[in-house]
Amino acid sequence: MAGIINGSVYLLKIGGSALPDQTEGSISLSMETRDTTSKDSSGFRELLESTRSGSISVSGLVDEATGQAVSTLMGHFAARTSFAIIFGLDATADNHFTCATAFVTSIEASGGTEDNVTYSATIELSGSIAFVEA
Repeated sequence: MAGIINGSVYLLKIGGSALPDQTEGSISLSMETRDTTSKDSSGFRELLESTRSGSISVSGLVDEATGQAVSTLMGHFAARTSFAIIFGLDATADNHFTCATAFVTSIEASGGTEDNVTYSATIELSGSIAFVEA
């Protein structure tokens, strides 16, 4: 099947740079609704649109020499700073999500006996979220 994107090239980029050693990543978008049900609704629930939101989950390996992914995430978490994200293919290509304001809301690092040390993080998106498609 031509045109199917390999997940290995679908990465989270913070401030234009890919977070190193990623193994998993996902984006979740949702929209809340407003209940507009009334006595005229014939017993059926009626809704209108409301607030949209998004979050990204990312995980990867921790590099012993640099720990760069955890350091980048922790730096934004500790300072409570926002940053721009790209999730997907490179910003010059199609098929990626963008958001100018994002915040790290959770970080986890773990390592089991005789296993790789890994990190995971959740990033909440704020403001407009766009998708650039092919």
